[in-house]
Amino acid sequence: MRFALRLNLLLALLALGLALTLSAVAVSVTDRAVEDRARDRLRREIDFLAEQIEPRLGEAGPLAELVRRASRLLGARVTVIAADGRVLDDSDVPRSEVAGMENHAGRPEVVAARAAGYGTSIRHSATLETDLLYLARALGPGRSHAPVLRMAIRLGDLRQVESQYEWILRGAVFAACALLVLVGGVAVARLARPIRDVTDAALAVARGDLSREAPERGPAEILELSSALSRMKSSLLESVARVEREHRLSEAVFETLPDGVTVIDAQYRVIDANRSFRAMTGTPDPAGRPLVEILRDRALFGPFEEAIARRAPTDAVVRRENEVTWQLAVRPLPPGSRAVAVGILRDVTAFERNEAMRRRFVADVSHELRTPVSSIAAAAETLTETEPDDPEAPRLVELVRRQARRMRELIDDLTDLSLIESGEVALSPEKVDLRALAGETAEELRATARSRDVSIRIESSDGVAVEGDRRRLGQILRNLLDNAVKFSPAGGTVRIRIDRVGRKPSLVVEDDGPGIPLAEQDRIFQRFYQVDRSRSKVRPGTGLGLAIVKHLAQLHGAEVTVASRPGQGSAFRVTFGRDAAEKEA
Repeated sequence: MRFALRLNLLLALLALGLALTLSAVAVSVTDRAVEDRARDRLRREIDFLAEQIEPRLGEAGPLAELVRRASRLLGARVTVIAADGRVLDDSDVPRSEVAGMENHAGRPEVVAARAAGYGTSIRHSATLETDLLYLARALGPGRSHAPVLRMAIRLGDLRQVESQYEWILRGAVFAACALLVLVGGVAVARLARPIRDVTDAALAVARGDLSREAPERGPAEILELSSALSRMKSSLLESVARVEREHRLSEAVFETLPDGVTVIDAQYRVIDANRSFRAMTGTPDPAGRPLVEILRDRALFGPFEEAIARRAPTDAVVRRENEVTWQLAVRPLPPGSRAVAVGILRDVTAFERNEAMRRRFVADVSHELRTPVSSIAAAAETLTETEPDDPEAPRLVELVRRQARRMRELIDDLTDLSLIESGEVALSPEKVDLRALAGETAEELRATARSRDVSIRIESSDGVAVEGDRRRLGQILRNLLDNAVKFSPAGGTVRIRIDRVGRKPSLVVEDDGPGIPLAEQDRIFQRFYQVDRSRSKVRPGTGLGLAIVKHLAQLHGAEVTVASRPGQGSAFRVTFGRDAAEKEA
Protein backbone atom coordinates (compact mmCIF):
# COMPACT_ATOMS: atom_id res chain seq x y z
CA MET A 1 0.00 0.00 0.00
CA ARG A 2 2.76 2.39 0.91
CA PHE A 3 4.74 1.40 -2.21
CA ALA A 4 1.71 2.10 -4.37
CA LEU A 5 1.29 5.40 -2.62
CA ARG A 6 4.92 6.32 -3.23
CA LEU A 7 4.66 5.26 -6.87
CA ASN A 8 1.53 7.26 -7.38
CA LEU A 9 3.14 10.23 -5.67
CA LEU A 10 6.21 9.89 -7.90
CA LEU A 11 4.08 9.86 -11.04
CA ALA A 12 2.15 12.86 -9.80
CA LEU A 13 5.36 14.72 -8.96
CA LEU A 14 6.82 13.97 -12.39
CA ALA A 15 3.66 15.28 -14.01
CA LEU A 16 3.73 18.33 -11.79
CA GLY A 17 7.40 18.97 -12.61
CA LEU A 18 6.68 18.67 -16.29
CA ALA A 19 3.76 21.05 -15.97
CA LEU A 20 5.82 23.61 -14.09
CA THR A 21 8.68 23.36 -16.60
CA LEU A 22 6.40 23.75 -19.59
CA SER A 23 4.57 26.57 -17.83
CA ALA A 24 7.83 28.40 -17.13
CA VAL A 25 8.95 27.97 -20.75
CA ALA A 26 5.58 29.15 -22.00
CA VAL A 27 5.63 32.17 -19.72
CA SER A 28 9.16 33.05 -20.85
CA VAL A 29 8.16 32.79 -24.50
CA THR A 30 5.06 34.86 -23.80
CA ASP A 31 7.10 37.52 -22.00
CA ARG A 32 9.44 37.89 -24.97
CA ALA A 33 6.58 37.91 -27.45
CA VAL A 34 4.67 40.59 -25.57
CA GLU A 35 7.79 42.74 -25.14
CA ASP A 36 8.63 42.36 -28.85
CA ARG A 37 5.12 43.42 -29.79
CA ALA A 38 5.40 46.40 -27.44
CA ARG A 39 8.72 47.43 -29.03
CA ASP A 40 7.20 47.12 -32.51
CA ARG A 41 4.27 49.26 -31.46
CA LEU A 42 6.55 51.90 -29.95
CA ARG A 43 8.71 51.82 -33.10
CA ARG A 44 5.73 52.63 -35.31
CA GLU A 45 4.44 55.31 -32.97
CA ILE A 46 7.82 56.99 -32.45
CA ASP A 47 8.42 57.14 -36.22
CA PHE A 48 5.09 58.83 -36.71
CA LEU A 49 5.61 61.21 -33.79
CA ALA A 50 9.17 62.11 -34.87
CA GLU A 51 7.80 63.59 -38.11
CA GLN A 52 5.51 65.85 -36.06
CA ILE A 53 8.01 66.90 -33.41
CA GLU A 54 11.20 67.48 -35.46
CA PRO A 55 9.92 70.71 -37.10
CA ARG A 56 8.92 72.11 -33.68
CA LEU A 57 12.14 71.50 -31.74
CA GLY A 58 12.87 75.21 -31.46
CA GLU A 59 9.32 76.19 -30.43
CA ALA A 60 8.89 75.62 -26.68
CA GLY A 61 5.14 76.27 -26.44
CA PRO A 62 3.95 74.24 -29.47
CA LEU A 63 6.44 71.50 -28.60
CA ALA A 64 5.07 71.15 -25.05
CA GLU A 65 1.47 71.10 -26.32
CA LEU A 66 2.29 68.45 -28.95
CA VAL A 67 4.20 66.27 -26.45
CA ARG A 68 1.33 66.22 -23.97
CA ARG A 69 -1.34 65.67 -26.62
CA ALA A 70 0.64 62.78 -28.09
CA SER A 71 1.08 61.25 -24.62
CA ARG A 72 -2.66 61.32 -24.02
CA LEU A 73 -3.52 59.87 -27.44
CA LEU A 74 -0.87 57.13 -27.45
CA GLY A 75 -1.00 56.25 -23.76
CA ALA A 76 2.78 56.55 -23.42
CA ARG A 77 5.30 58.84 -21.77
CA VAL A 78 6.96 61.17 -24.31
CA THR A 79 10.31 62.88 -23.67
CA VAL A 80 12.26 65.24 -25.97
CA ILE A 81 16.01 65.46 -25.21
CA ALA A 82 18.29 68.17 -26.56
CA ALA A 83 21.63 67.45 -28.24
CA ASP A 84 23.48 68.23 -25.01
CA GLY A 85 21.28 65.86 -22.96
CA ARG A 86 18.96 68.48 -21.46
CA VAL A 87 15.29 67.53 -21.27
CA LEU A 88 13.32 69.92 -23.47
CA ASP A 89 9.97 68.53 -22.38
CA ASP A 90 8.45 65.49 -20.68
CA SER A 91 4.73 64.63 -20.80
CA ASP A 92 4.71 63.17 -17.27
CA VAL A 93 6.50 66.10 -15.59
CA PRO A 94 4.94 69.55 -14.96
CA ARG A 95 6.43 72.14 -17.30
CA SER A 96 7.66 74.17 -14.33
CA GLU A 97 9.80 71.22 -13.20
CA VAL A 98 11.23 70.14 -16.58
CA ALA A 99 14.24 72.45 -16.28
CA GLY A 100 15.24 70.78 -13.03
CA MET A 101 15.34 67.22 -14.48
CA GLU A 102 18.61 65.31 -14.67
CA ASN A 103 20.69 65.35 -17.85
CA HIS A 104 19.65 62.38 -20.03
CA ALA A 105 22.71 62.20 -22.27
CA GLY A 106 23.99 59.09 -20.49
CA ARG A 107 20.74 57.12 -20.49
CA PRO A 108 21.30 53.73 -22.21
CA GLU A 109 18.53 54.12 -24.76
CA VAL A 110 19.72 57.66 -25.65
CA VAL A 111 23.32 56.49 -26.14
CA ALA A 112 22.11 53.57 -28.29
CA ALA A 113 19.84 55.81 -30.38
CA ARG A 114 22.71 58.18 -31.19
CA ALA A 115 24.88 55.22 -32.13
CA ALA A 116 22.39 53.18 -34.18
CA GLY A 117 19.38 55.40 -34.75
CA TYR A 118 17.19 53.56 -32.21
CA GLY A 119 17.79 52.41 -28.64
CA THR A 120 15.75 50.46 -26.08
CA SER A 121 16.04 49.69 -22.38
CA ILE A 122 13.96 48.55 -19.43
CA ARG A 123 14.62 50.19 -16.07
CA HIS A 124 13.04 51.88 -13.09
CA SER A 125 12.00 55.52 -13.50
CA ALA A 126 12.92 57.62 -10.46
CA THR A 127 10.54 60.34 -11.62
CA LEU A 128 7.45 58.11 -11.93
CA GLU A 129 8.59 55.42 -9.44
CA THR A 130 7.77 52.47 -11.73
CA ASP A 131 9.48 50.17 -14.29
CA LEU A 132 9.29 51.46 -17.87
CA LEU A 133 10.10 50.10 -21.35
CA TYR A 134 11.99 52.89 -23.19
CA LEU A 135 12.45 53.34 -26.96
CA ALA A 136 14.54 56.28 -28.19
CA ARG A 137 15.11 57.62 -31.73
CA ALA A 138 17.66 60.15 -32.91
CA LEU A 139 16.21 63.18 -34.72
CA GLY A 140 17.99 64.77 -37.66
CA PRO A 141 20.87 63.65 -39.84
CA GLY A 142 23.82 63.89 -37.40
CA ARG A 143 22.91 61.06 -35.03
CA SER A 144 25.87 61.32 -32.67
CA HIS A 145 24.96 64.89 -31.66
CA ALA A 146 21.28 64.94 -32.60
CA PRO A 147 18.28 65.59 -30.37
CA VAL A 148 16.49 62.44 -29.25
CA LEU A 149 12.81 61.57 -29.06
CA ARG A 150 12.01 58.98 -26.41
CA MET A 151 8.80 57.10 -25.65
CA ALA A 152 8.06 54.83 -22.72
CA ILE A 153 5.24 52.62 -21.54
CA ARG A 154 4.70 51.17 -18.11
CA LEU A 155 5.66 47.52 -17.73
CA GLY A 156 2.67 47.10 -15.45
CA ASP A 157 0.43 47.57 -18.52
CA LEU A 158 2.45 44.93 -20.42
CA ARG A 159 2.27 42.51 -17.55
CA GLN A 160 -1.48 42.79 -17.47
CA VAL A 161 -1.50 41.63 -21.08
CA GLU A 162 1.07 38.92 -20.30
CA SER A 163 -0.99 37.56 -17.44
CA GLN A 164 -3.90 36.82 -19.80
CA TYR A 165 -1.68 34.71 -22.04
CA GLU A 166 0.10 33.10 -19.13
CA TRP A 167 -3.10 31.80 -17.58
CA ILE A 168 -4.28 30.42 -20.91
CA LEU A 169 -0.94 28.64 -21.46
CA ARG A 170 -0.76 27.40 -17.92
CA GLY A 171 -4.29 26.06 -18.16
CA ALA A 172 -3.44 24.26 -21.37
CA VAL A 173 -0.23 22.79 -19.92
CA PHE A 174 -1.89 21.61 -16.74
CA ALA A 175 -4.80 20.14 -18.70
CA ALA A 176 -2.36 18.15 -20.82
CA CYS A 177 -0.53 16.92 -17.73
CA ALA A 178 -3.80 16.00 -16.07
CA LEU A 179 -4.63 13.89 -19.11
CA LEU A 180 -1.19 12.28 -18.86
CA VAL A 181 -1.80 11.43 -15.23
CA LEU A 182 -5.14 9.83 -16.10
CA VAL A 183 -3.47 7.71 -18.80
CA GLY A 184 -0.87 6.65 -16.20
CA GLY A 185 -3.25 4.16 -14.69
CA VAL A 186 -6.07 3.59 -12.31
CA ALA A 187 -3.82 3.78 -9.24
CA VAL A 188 -2.59 7.24 -10.12
CA ALA A 189 -6.16 8.33 -10.91
CA ARG A 190 -7.36 7.00 -7.55
CA LEU A 191 -4.65 8.98 -5.79
CA ALA A 192 -4.78 12.14 -7.87
CA ARG A 193 -8.46 12.80 -7.30
CA PRO A 194 -8.39 13.01 -3.49
CA ILE A 195 -5.13 14.97 -3.64
CA ARG A 196 -6.76 17.39 -6.02
CA ASP A 197 -9.76 17.68 -3.74
CA VAL A 198 -7.52 18.42 -0.76
CA THR A 199 -5.57 20.94 -2.83
CA ASP A 200 -8.77 22.68 -3.94
CA ALA A 201 -10.00 22.82 -0.38
CA ALA A 202 -6.67 24.29 0.78
CA LEU A 203 -6.71 26.87 -2.04
CA ALA A 204 -10.28 27.81 -1.17
CA VAL A 205 -9.22 28.36 2.44
CA ALA A 206 -6.30 30.47 1.21
CA ARG A 207 -8.74 32.60 -0.81
CA GLY A 208 -10.92 33.07 2.26
CA ASP A 209 -13.64 30.58 1.28
CA LEU A 210 -14.00 28.69 4.56
CA SER A 211 -17.22 26.94 3.51
CA ARG A 212 -15.34 24.39 1.35
CA GLU A 213 -15.21 20.96 3.00
CA ALA A 214 -12.11 18.72 2.87
CA PRO A 215 -12.62 15.33 1.05
CA GLU A 216 -13.47 12.28 3.13
CA ARG A 217 -12.31 9.57 0.72
CA GLY A 218 -8.95 8.20 -0.43
CA PRO A 219 -5.95 6.49 1.16
CA ALA A 220 -5.23 6.87 4.87
CA GLU A 221 -2.52 9.43 4.24
CA ILE A 222 -4.95 11.63 2.29
CA LEU A 223 -7.63 11.26 4.96
CA GLU A 224 -5.10 12.31 7.60
CA LEU A 225 -4.24 15.37 5.51
CA SER A 226 -7.95 16.17 5.11
CA SER A 227 -8.44 15.91 8.86
CA ALA A 228 -5.53 18.29 9.47
CA LEU A 229 -6.99 20.70 6.91
CA SER A 230 -10.38 20.57 8.64
CA ARG A 231 -8.79 21.32 12.01
CA MET A 232 -6.84 24.18 10.47
CA LYS A 233 -10.03 25.57 8.90
CA SER A 234 -11.89 25.44 12.22
CA SER A 235 -9.06 27.26 13.93
CA LEU A 236 -8.93 29.79 11.11
CA LEU A 237 -12.69 30.36 11.33
CA GLU A 238 -12.36 31.17 15.02
CA SER A 239 -9.44 33.52 14.33
CA VAL A 240 -11.28 35.27 11.49
CA ALA A 241 -14.39 35.71 13.65
CA ARG A 242 -12.29 37.17 16.46
CA VAL A 243 -10.45 39.52 14.10
CA GLU A 244 -13.74 40.64 12.53
CA ARG A 245 -15.21 41.38 15.96
CA GLU A 246 -12.14 43.37 16.95
CA HIS A 247 -12.16 45.19 13.61
CA ARG A 248 -15.84 46.12 13.96
CA LEU A 249 -15.21 47.33 17.50
CA SER A 250 -12.19 49.38 16.42
CA GLU A 251 -14.11 50.80 13.46
CA ALA A 252 -17.07 51.70 15.66
CA VAL A 253 -14.82 53.42 18.20
CA PHE A 254 -12.91 55.21 15.42
CA GLU A 255 -16.10 56.42 13.73
CA THR A 256 -17.80 57.61 16.92
CA LEU A 257 -14.87 59.54 18.38
CA PRO A 258 -15.95 63.15 18.98
CA ASP A 259 -12.56 64.41 17.76
CA GLY A 260 -11.69 64.41 14.07
CA VAL A 261 -9.05 61.73 13.37
CA THR A 262 -7.17 61.15 10.11
CA VAL A 263 -4.31 58.85 9.07
CA ILE A 264 -1.96 59.88 6.25
CA ASP A 265 0.81 58.25 4.20
CA ALA A 266 4.28 59.52 3.28
CA GLN A 267 2.84 61.47 0.30
CA TYR A 268 0.49 63.35 2.67
CA ARG A 269 -2.53 61.56 1.24
CA VAL A 270 -5.40 60.56 3.49
CA ILE A 271 -5.61 56.83 4.16
CA ASP A 272 -8.62 57.00 6.45
CA ALA A 273 -10.65 59.60 8.37
CA ASN A 274 -13.49 59.28 10.84
CA ARG A 275 -16.94 60.84 10.75
CA SER A 276 -15.98 63.83 12.91
CA PHE A 277 -13.00 64.71 10.65
CA ARG A 278 -15.19 64.45 7.55
CA ALA A 279 -17.79 66.72 9.13
CA MET A 280 -15.26 69.28 10.42
CA THR A 281 -13.52 69.58 7.04
CA GLY A 282 -16.70 69.26 4.96
CA THR A 283 -15.23 66.33 3.01
CA PRO A 284 -17.60 63.34 2.53
CA ASP A 285 -14.92 61.02 1.09
CA PRO A 286 -11.35 62.17 1.86
CA ALA A 287 -9.64 58.78 1.35
CA GLY A 288 -6.86 59.02 -1.24
CA ARG A 289 -7.00 62.81 -1.52
CA PRO A 290 -4.07 65.13 -0.68
CA LEU A 291 -4.33 66.40 2.88
CA VAL A 292 -3.47 69.98 1.87
CA GLU A 293 -6.43 69.97 -0.53
CA ILE A 294 -8.76 68.96 2.30
CA LEU A 295 -7.46 71.28 5.02
CA ARG A 296 -6.94 74.32 2.73
CA ASP A 297 -5.02 76.04 5.52
CA ARG A 298 -1.24 76.22 5.89
CA ALA A 299 -1.57 76.61 9.65
CA LEU A 300 -3.25 73.18 9.79
CA PHE A 301 -1.05 71.43 7.23
CA GLY A 302 2.28 72.70 8.65
CA PRO A 303 2.17 70.59 11.87
CA PHE A 304 1.82 67.42 9.77
CA GLU A 305 4.97 68.31 7.82
CA GLU A 306 6.85 69.15 11.01
CA ALA A 307 5.82 65.96 12.82
CA ILE A 308 6.83 63.73 9.90
CA ALA A 309 10.11 65.58 9.27
CA ARG A 310 11.16 65.60 12.94
CA ARG A 311 9.57 62.24 13.83
CA ALA A 312 8.23 63.96 16.94
CA PRO A 313 4.77 64.92 18.24
CA THR A 314 3.53 68.34 17.12
CA ASP A 315 0.65 70.36 18.57
CA ALA A 316 -0.99 73.56 17.39
CA VAL A 317 -4.02 75.76 18.06
CA VAL A 318 -5.52 77.25 14.89
CA ARG A 319 -8.12 80.01 14.87
CA ARG A 320 -10.19 79.97 11.70
CA GLU A 321 -11.72 82.98 9.97
CA ASN A 322 -15.27 81.93 10.99
CA GLU A 323 -14.45 82.33 14.71
CA VAL A 324 -13.88 78.59 15.08
CA THR A 325 -10.84 77.40 17.02
CA TRP A 326 -9.30 73.96 16.43
CA GLN A 327 -6.68 72.20 18.51
CA LEU A 328 -4.50 69.95 16.36
CA ALA A 329 -2.28 67.12 17.61
CA VAL A 330 -0.11 65.21 15.09
CA ARG A 331 1.69 62.03 16.12
CA PRO A 332 4.16 60.15 13.88
CA LEU A 333 3.56 56.39 13.64
CA PRO A 334 6.24 53.66 13.91
CA PRO A 335 7.89 52.78 10.58
CA GLY A 336 6.98 49.62 8.72
CA SER A 337 3.52 50.44 7.45
CA ARG A 338 1.90 52.65 4.85
CA ALA A 339 0.59 55.02 7.51
CA VAL A 340 3.21 57.52 8.73
CA ALA A 341 1.21 59.90 10.95
CA VAL A 342 -2.13 60.38 12.66
CA GLY A 343 -3.74 63.78 13.18
CA ILE A 344 -6.39 64.60 15.77
CA LEU A 345 -8.58 67.69 15.35
CA ARG A 346 -10.56 68.97 18.32
CA ASP A 347 -13.04 71.84 18.15
CA VAL A 348 -12.24 73.96 21.22
CA THR A 349 -14.39 76.91 20.20
CA ALA A 350 -16.90 76.39 23.02
CA PHE A 351 -14.10 75.85 25.54
CA GLU A 352 -12.35 79.07 24.55
CA ARG A 353 -15.65 80.95 24.52
CA ASN A 354 -16.44 79.66 28.01
CA GLU A 355 -12.95 80.62 29.17
CA ALA A 356 -13.46 84.13 27.79
CA MET A 357 -16.86 84.33 29.48
CA ARG A 358 -15.33 83.12 32.74
CA ARG A 359 -12.61 85.76 32.59
CA ARG A 360 -15.15 88.46 31.74
CA PHE A 361 -17.45 87.24 34.51
CA VAL A 362 -14.65 87.37 37.09
CA ALA A 363 -13.73 90.87 35.93
CA ASP A 364 -17.36 92.02 36.11
CA VAL A 365 -17.88 90.55 39.59
CA SER A 366 -14.65 92.15 40.76
CA HIS A 367 -15.78 95.49 39.35
CA GLU A 368 -19.23 95.25 40.94
CA LEU A 369 -17.83 94.25 44.36
CA ARG A 370 -15.01 96.78 44.37
CA THR A 371 -17.30 99.83 44.90
CA PRO A 372 -19.26 98.55 47.94
CA VAL A 373 -16.17 96.99 49.48
CA SER A 374 -14.25 100.26 49.07
CA SER A 375 -17.14 102.22 50.58
CA ILE A 376 -17.44 99.85 53.54
CA ALA A 377 -13.68 99.91 54.12
CA ALA A 378 -13.55 103.72 54.00
CA ALA A 379 -16.56 104.08 56.29
CA ALA A 380 -15.17 101.53 58.75
CA GLU A 381 -11.81 103.30 58.82
CA THR A 382 -13.53 106.64 59.42
CA LEU A 383 -15.70 105.14 62.17
CA THR A 384 -12.63 103.93 64.04
CA GLU A 385 -11.43 107.54 64.20
CA THR A 386 -14.86 109.05 65.06
CA GLU A 387 -16.22 109.79 68.54
CA PRO A 388 -19.45 107.94 69.45
CA ASP A 389 -21.39 111.21 69.67
CA ASP A 390 -20.06 112.53 66.36
CA PRO A 391 -23.02 113.49 64.10
CA GLU A 392 -21.24 111.79 61.15
CA ALA A 393 -21.36 108.37 62.82
CA PRO A 394 -24.99 107.52 61.92
CA ARG A 395 -24.40 108.48 58.26
CA LEU A 396 -21.33 106.25 58.09
CA VAL A 397 -23.18 103.36 59.73
CA GLU A 398 -26.01 103.78 57.23
CA LEU A 399 -23.45 103.81 54.38
CA VAL A 400 -21.96 100.53 55.64
CA ARG A 401 -25.45 99.03 55.95
CA ARG A 402 -26.48 100.17 52.45
CA GLN A 403 -23.31 98.87 50.78
CA ALA A 404 -23.51 95.59 52.70
CA ARG A 405 -27.11 95.23 51.49
CA ARG A 406 -25.95 95.84 47.91
CA MET A 407 -23.27 93.16 48.28
CA ARG A 408 -25.84 90.74 49.69
CA GLU A 409 -28.18 91.44 46.76
CA LEU A 410 -25.32 90.86 44.31
CA ILE A 411 -24.38 87.58 45.99
CA ASP A 412 -28.04 86.46 46.10
CA ASP A 413 -28.46 87.26 42.40
CA LEU A 414 -25.23 85.48 41.52
CA THR A 415 -26.35 82.41 43.48
CA ASP A 416 -29.76 82.47 41.81
CA LEU A 417 -28.28 82.85 38.33
CA SER A 418 -25.76 80.06 38.95
CA LEU A 419 -28.50 77.67 40.12
CA ILE A 420 -30.73 78.56 37.17
CA GLU A 421 -27.99 78.16 34.54
CA SER A 422 -26.82 74.84 36.03
CA GLY A 423 -30.36 73.44 35.93
CA GLU A 424 -30.55 73.03 39.71
CA VAL A 425 -33.70 75.12 40.11
CA ALA A 426 -36.77 72.93 40.59
CA LEU A 427 -40.09 74.58 39.73
CA SER A 428 -43.24 73.99 41.78
CA PRO A 429 -45.97 74.49 39.16
CA GLU A 430 -49.39 75.80 40.13
CA LYS A 431 -52.10 77.94 38.61
CA VAL A 432 -51.00 81.58 38.97
CA ASP A 433 -53.39 84.50 38.35
CA LEU A 434 -51.22 87.15 36.68
CA ARG A 435 -53.44 90.06 37.82
CA ALA A 436 -53.16 89.01 41.47
CA LEU A 437 -49.41 88.47 41.09
CA ALA A 438 -49.03 91.94 39.56
CA GLY A 439 -50.95 93.50 42.44
CA GLU A 440 -48.78 91.80 45.07
CA THR A 441 -45.55 92.78 43.33
CA ALA A 442 -46.67 96.38 42.79
CA GLU A 443 -47.53 96.66 46.48
CA GLU A 444 -44.03 95.44 47.43
CA LEU A 445 -42.39 98.17 45.34
CA ARG A 446 -44.92 100.95 45.88
CA ALA A 447 -42.91 102.58 48.69
CA THR A 448 -39.78 102.64 46.53
CA ALA A 449 -41.78 104.08 43.61
CA ARG A 450 -43.34 106.73 45.85
CA SER A 451 -39.89 107.80 47.09
CA ARG A 452 -38.94 108.43 43.46
CA ASP A 453 -42.28 110.15 42.65
CA VAL A 454 -43.20 107.32 40.25
CA SER A 455 -46.70 105.86 40.06
CA ILE A 456 -47.52 102.20 39.26
CA ARG A 457 -50.65 101.35 37.26
CA ILE A 458 -52.03 97.88 36.45
CA GLU A 459 -54.07 97.24 33.30
CA SER A 460 -55.34 93.68 33.14
CA SER A 461 -57.90 91.49 31.47
CA ASP A 462 -59.82 89.17 33.76
CA GLY A 463 -59.02 85.49 34.09
CA VAL A 464 -55.50 85.49 32.63
CA ALA A 465 -53.61 82.72 34.43
CA VAL A 466 -50.57 80.58 33.67
CA GLU A 467 -49.13 77.34 35.00
CA GLY A 468 -45.83 78.07 36.75
CA ASP A 469 -43.84 78.53 39.92
CA ARG A 470 -45.46 81.45 41.77
CA ARG A 471 -42.27 82.55 43.54
CA ARG A 472 -40.18 82.49 40.35
CA LEU A 473 -42.87 84.26 38.31
CA GLY A 474 -42.96 86.91 41.03
CA GLN A 475 -39.18 87.20 40.76
CA ILE A 476 -39.51 87.84 36.99
CA LEU A 477 -42.11 90.56 37.52
CA ARG A 478 -40.25 92.08 40.49
CA ASN A 479 -36.99 92.44 38.53
CA LEU A 480 -38.77 94.04 35.56
CA LEU A 481 -40.82 96.35 37.78
CA ASP A 482 -37.78 97.34 39.87
CA ASN A 483 -35.87 98.30 36.70
CA ALA A 484 -38.85 100.27 35.38
CA VAL A 485 -39.21 102.25 38.64
CA LYS A 486 -35.45 102.79 38.86
CA PHE A 487 -35.16 104.28 35.35
CA SER A 488 -38.43 106.26 35.25
CA PRO A 489 -38.12 110.03 35.77
CA ALA A 490 -39.82 111.85 38.65
CA GLY A 491 -43.52 112.18 37.90
CA GLY A 492 -43.37 109.19 35.55
CA THR A 493 -45.69 106.19 35.38
CA VAL A 494 -44.89 102.48 35.23
CA ARG A 495 -47.63 100.36 33.63
CA ILE A 496 -48.15 96.63 34.11
CA ARG A 497 -50.33 95.28 31.29
CA ILE A 498 -51.70 91.75 31.33
CA ASP A 499 -53.35 90.56 28.12
CA ARG A 500 -53.09 87.92 25.42
CA VAL A 501 -51.15 87.78 22.16
CA GLY A 502 -53.43 85.57 20.15
CA ARG A 503 -54.17 82.79 22.66
CA LYS A 504 -50.91 83.23 24.58
CA PRO A 505 -50.89 85.01 27.96
CA SER A 506 -48.66 88.08 28.00
CA LEU A 507 -47.17 90.24 30.76
CA VAL A 508 -45.83 93.70 29.82
CA VAL A 509 -43.95 96.20 32.00
CA GLU A 510 -43.67 99.69 30.46
CA ASP A 511 -41.79 102.75 31.75
CA ASP A 512 -41.16 106.38 30.77
CA GLY A 513 -37.38 106.03 31.11
CA PRO A 514 -34.57 107.10 28.77
CA GLY A 515 -35.05 104.08 26.51
CA ILE A 516 -32.52 101.66 25.06
CA PRO A 517 -30.69 102.09 21.72
CA LEU A 518 -31.59 99.41 19.17
CA ALA A 519 -27.96 98.24 18.89
CA GLU A 520 -27.88 97.50 22.63
CA GLN A 521 -31.18 95.64 22.94
CA ASP A 522 -29.76 92.17 22.18
CA ARG A 523 -27.13 92.55 24.91
CA ILE A 524 -29.12 93.83 27.87
CA PHE A 525 -29.94 90.27 28.98
CA GLN A 526 -26.24 89.48 29.45
CA ARG A 527 -24.77 89.35 32.93
CA PHE A 528 -23.54 92.72 34.25
CA TYR A 529 -24.27 94.45 30.94
CA GLN A 530 -25.41 98.07 31.31
CA VAL A 531 -26.35 100.40 28.46
CA ASP A 532 -24.66 103.33 30.19
CA ARG A 533 -22.19 102.54 33.00
CA SER A 534 -22.60 106.05 34.38
CA ARG A 535 -26.25 105.25 35.23
CA SER A 536 -25.17 102.62 37.78
CA LYS A 537 -23.84 105.37 40.05
CA VAL A 538 -27.22 107.14 40.05
CA ARG A 539 -29.42 104.02 39.84
CA PRO A 540 -27.35 101.25 41.51
CA GLY A 541 -28.12 97.58 40.84
CA THR A 542 -26.42 94.21 40.48
CA GLY A 543 -26.60 94.11 36.67
CA LEU A 544 -28.00 90.55 36.86
CA GLY A 545 -31.75 91.22 36.99
CA LEU A 546 -32.51 90.89 33.27
CA ALA A 547 -30.25 87.83 32.93
CA ILE A 548 -32.28 86.15 35.70
CA VAL A 549 -35.54 87.22 34.00
CA LYS A 550 -34.45 85.66 30.71
CA HIS A 551 -33.44 82.29 32.23
CA LEU A 552 -36.50 82.03 34.50
CA ALA A 553 -38.78 82.81 31.55
CA GLN A 554 -37.12 80.07 29.50
CA LEU A 555 -37.66 77.62 32.38
CA HIS A 556 -41.40 78.43 32.11
CA GLY A 557 -41.39 78.02 28.32
CA ALA A 558 -41.85 81.76 27.88
CA GLU A 559 -40.09 84.34 25.72
CA VAL A 560 -38.84 87.78 26.82
CA THR A 561 -38.68 90.62 24.29
CA VAL A 562 -38.05 94.35 24.55
CA ALA A 563 -39.39 97.27 22.51
CA SER A 564 -37.69 100.59 23.11
CA ARG A 565 -36.50 103.81 21.55
CA PRO A 566 -34.17 106.39 23.08
CA GLY A 567 -36.20 109.04 24.90
CA GLN A 568 -39.50 107.10 24.58
CA GLY A 569 -39.26 104.56 27.38
CA SER A 570 -39.09 100.77 27.24
CA ALA A 571 -41.59 97.90 27.22
CA PHE A 572 -40.52 94.42 28.35
CA ARG A 573 -42.95 91.66 27.31
CA VAL A 574 -43.03 88.09 28.69
CA THR A 575 -45.12 85.84 26.42
CA PHE A 576 -46.13 82.43 27.76
CA GLY A 577 -46.82 79.34 25.68
CA ARG A 578 -50.42 78.86 26.85
CA ASP A 579 -52.62 79.76 29.79
CA ALA A 580 -53.56 77.51 32.69
CA ALA A 581 -57.12 76.94 31.49
CA GLU A 582 -55.95 75.68 28.09
CA LYS A 583 -53.38 73.39 29.76
CA GLU A 584 -56.04 71.87 32.04
CA ALA A 585 -58.27 71.23 29.03
